Amino acid sequence: MEPDGQSDPVLLCDPADKESLENRNADDQLEYINYLVTLGATELRESHILELHKLCVRDIYPCGGTYRALINKVYIANSQHEIPEAASVPALVHEAIDWINDSRRKRSALERAAYSMWRVNWIHPFCGGNGRTSRAIAYLLVCIENGAMLPGDKAMPSLIIPRRDDYLTALRAVDESARKSDEPDFAAMSSFLQEILTRQLASAIDKLSSCGPAD
Repeated sequence: MEPDGQSDPVLLCDPADKESLENRNADDQLEYINYLVTLGATELRESHILELHKLCVRDIYPCGGTYRALINKVYIANSQHEIPEAASVPALVHEAIDWINDSRRKRSALERAAYSMWRVNWIHPFCGGNGRTSRAIAYLLVCIENGAMLPGDKAMPSLIIPRRDDYLTALRAVDESARKSDEPDFAAMSSFLQEILTRQLASAIDKLSSCGPAD
């Protein structure tokens, strides 16, 4: 699965500015997540997903906060997965939200984060920014469960970027299990997220153990 693949993307920006805008938008997503956690959010809502996507593609793509439509020629590059019809996207997103919220007391935060990251990529609800939005949603779920933002020099969504191959391998492992069973196996993705979060928290510990500037 190639989570950010799409056909004929319409860029609002100069291609040379895309990476810097993505970095800015990632920071805005973290601010929004912090806002939700500070307000005491306890479950995922569709409005959260749409706002995270809107922030994700701001000044990059014109599709912010809107699901793909029939006219959008969207596909996942380098993948055999055929994304669902556009007409079924809202219902599939609602189904995913229900699974995430209803399983809170039955599954760990890592499992639910793993599910959300895989399922959003599987549904591919937007014309662009699906991968980055799925990672922000997963991080929101982890922070909601924690009751606060997690410390660290870089947050989980950013730490996943240089581990793209491992990230895709984990997504494909869930894909493969979903083809064989009605109950997908999220073990590979959960383990990957655990490793990423361990690195994030380790950076905070390293900072605490280092010498600060002299008074």
